[in-house]
Amino acid sequence: MDDNTKVFTLVEMREMMIDTSDYRMMEETGEFTGTLEMKAQGHKKSIRIFLSLDDGRKIITPIFWWQSYLGFYYMPIGTNLRLFYSESNLNKIYLEKVEVIE
Repeated sequence: MDDNTKVFTLVEMREMMIDTSDYRMMEETGEFTGTLEMKAQGHKKSIRIFLSLDDGRKIITPIFWWQSYLGFYYMPIGTNLRLFYSESNLNKIYLEKVEVIE
């Protein structure tokens, strides 16, 4: 895996003092566009993706193994995306689908 597709470990994030305090969980459903900024390990076979939306918001979203990571695992940083957020039966907002914008 090259640096452009790197998924940071929790230890690397601490050692590098990567600040993610500007990022918030997505709290609404719908279609959004944005850019992939960073990827990091999550918990329970997940990765966390960090996105800058075109409207200026910074979003963090967990992606799980059972979603096949929605293609994010090997996706290059800086990729422009169309993101589709939905609400689960448990009233949780999740990323259902993603499309790369060429």
